[in-house]
Amino acid sequence: MKKMICIILIVCTIFMLASCDNNDFPLEVKSDNGQPEAEMLPTHNEPLENELTDKKALEIPDEPDNWKIAIVTNDFMNGEEEFLSVDALVHKWGEDRIIHRAWPRQFAQEGEQMISIMQEIAADPEIRAVIITQAVINTNAAVDALLAMRDDMFVVYASIAEDPAEVAKRANLAFRLNDPLRGEVIVMQALEMGAETVAHMWFPRHMSIPSFVLRYDNMRHAAEREGINFVELIIPDPAGDGGGVQRTLQYINQDIPRKVEMLGSDTVLFATTCAVMLPLIRQVMAIGAMFVDVCCPSPYHRYPTAFGLEIFVPTGQYVEGEPIYRMLISRDLTLAMRDVIYAQGMTGRISTVPVSQSMLWTAMGVEYAMRWINNEVDKDIIDLDVLTEIGREFIWEETGEDAGVTLEMLDVDGYVYPNFILTLMDYILL
Repeated sequence: MKKMICIILIVCTIFMLASCDNNDFPLEVKSDNGQPEAEMLPTHNEPLENELTDKKALEIPDEPDNWKIAIVTNDFMNGEEEFLSVDALVHKWGEDRIIHRAWPRQFAQEGEQMISIMQEIAADPEIRAVIITQAVINTNAAVDALLAMRDDMFVVYASIAEDPAEVAKRANLAFRLNDPLRGEVIVMQALEMGAETVAHMWFPRHMSIPSFVLRYDNMRHAAEREGINFVELIIPDPAGDGGGVQRTLQYINQDIPRKVEMLGSDTVLFATTCAVMLPLIRQVMAIGAMFVDVCCPSPYHRYPTAFGLEIFVPTGQYVEGEPIYRMLISRDLTLAMRDVIYAQGMTGRISTVPVSQSMLWTAMGVEYAMRWINNEVDKDIIDLDVLTEIGREFIWEETGEDAGVTLEMLDVDGYVYPNFILTLMDYILL
């Protein structure tokens, strides 16, 4: 019977999509990794009215105990942290509650496959929420297909590559890093660590990104306000001509030690690009400088390699004779990094966020969706106090660190998006 229902749903959806006006729109890849442009895909801003939007037709269960939550991530190669962030939630709630699906690897060219994944999720009446981490290009079109079949679904976006205004039309809840506020928070963390100088390392291409400009402005203003010396270091663009990455790495390895010698060892170094994180952290350790955060907040981002730590451990399980490994949990990773830093006499001079930003978003999305399913939160208004407490509890459970979460609603030129939440975590010292 369930097979027959699924077949009917898919056939009806194909007929429905084919019969609608084809309002095509171009989706551009905004990532910095050279992903090709996406194909043209149909979008539907409003759920289609047909028998698939009828709760009875889908036999949606009313009982709060009869639920599942789907989590859609990139595959392991495109998003290791996002992919593995599901493991802890499956362990906590069980495979019968948490359903994990992955976007196709070449998602920019496989929008139709993304639509099929969402239609499959919609066809399971017990799935009451979907958490999308990462919400890559083509996610909006895939969610349109989901909502055409199910208007009762709680939808969460995280790691968003789509336009915020379009995301806000579809998502019940959306998460993005609060990069502008982060500029001020980095300075305040530097001040707490005893820094005298903050050095902002950038290149012109990155300073054309609005959120990076706002972060830079806030960082400079906060440094001036707190009496900390603020220095700009223009580094070679790793994607530029004339050597690219090699020129950039040469600058980090040769010029940064000289700059820190001039500025003093109590200098926090912050760079805008992932390309320099590994050699930069190594230089900080070698010359005794200071470091607040990597470009993409996560204790897994370049720190373990820079400290010579293995972040995968055997589980004792095997598949076809090959051992299965899991990522070192945040608590163990933090303890291991503190041991390395202590041995180098660098305790208190390096910090990090306690958990991966993407892991936090996935957990917050799942936990809040559960409350929504069980009618514990308002169906239409996001409760920031509840979200904040969920974030703090997750960090404590994963790390044992008493670190908070700061949440703000997205404000674009005075227009506030109440379901689009900008997030930051407190830093912890290593």
